[in-house]
Amino acid sequence: MDLTFVIVTYNHGDCLDKCVQSIYDTTTNARFEIRVVNNERRDGLREFQTRFSDVRVTTNAKNVGFARACNQAAQEAQGNLLVFLNPDTVLHPGAVDALRGLLASHPDIGIAAPKVLNADSTVQASCRRFPRLATGLFNRRSLLSRWFPQNRFTREYLMLDFDHAATRDVDWVSGCCMMISRARFRELGGFDERYFLFNEDVDLCRTAWQAGYRVVYHPEAVVTHETGASNCSLPAMVIVKRHRGMAYYWKKHMRPNPLAYGLVGLLIGLRCLTQLIGSRWK
Repeated sequence: MDLTFVIVTYNHGDCLDKCVQSIYDTTTNARFEIRVVNNERRDGLREFQTRFSDVRVTTNAKNVGFARACNQAAQEAQGNLLVFLNPDTVLHPGAVDALRGLLASHPDIGIAAPKVLNADSTVQASCRRFPRLATGLFNRRSLLSRWFPQNRFTREYLMLDFDHAATRDVDWVSGCCMMISRARFRELGGFDERYFLFNEDVDLCRTAWQAGYRVVYHPEAVVTHETGASNCSLPAMVIVKRHRGMAYYWKKHMRPNPLAYGLVGLLIGLRCLTQLIGSRWK
């Protein structure tokens, strides 16, 4: 088996169908399997399984989080290469072949990822530099980034100084679509399951670099990612766990002094509170 596509879903509705259909439509030069892990036990995916009877669906008794569900599917995967896909992505023709070719020709590459487009075909900031102290205030969704979109901190973190038109090594890539060999994924220990949702992709990329493997952005492969389909109505529990993941990442990789860690913890807590209030009044 050449490829295993891993998709974790939580009440994603029609976008899951579009994602899977794009795999069948665009992956023509490889033997592959598709493994879907359903983290919403109330959503039986009956119609989906009727339409895509070849897809292997596992429904968990509870929401175990993205990282753990990915590892769950990867453990049973038969493909030599793993392709992690968000259910709100659509593959463009040639995307899989381009990523496969890159990994085959460069054994030192650990993780390969495509150019990611928004629904309106603009480029999504899917490759970034590693987080720093200012990242929490100047990330993609922060108020400061919206108010001052050309500030130095946001441009640096989101790599807005890069035209996204050339293949290049990057610090980390979005987990909405990434390709890695099954053997290497296991060598790196898979996704750290202490992340529930978000941050597991930056963590895996950092682990790859620490192990001596490159992380590469490859614009010859293209996917569309409709971020609003999965992020527009996050439950309060997920918002809290997301921010716990941010704090955990900082503690795991940055080894800050107590004063800096206290400041980071305060900023993360304020960010979490702001998002909880925002979600309450939507």
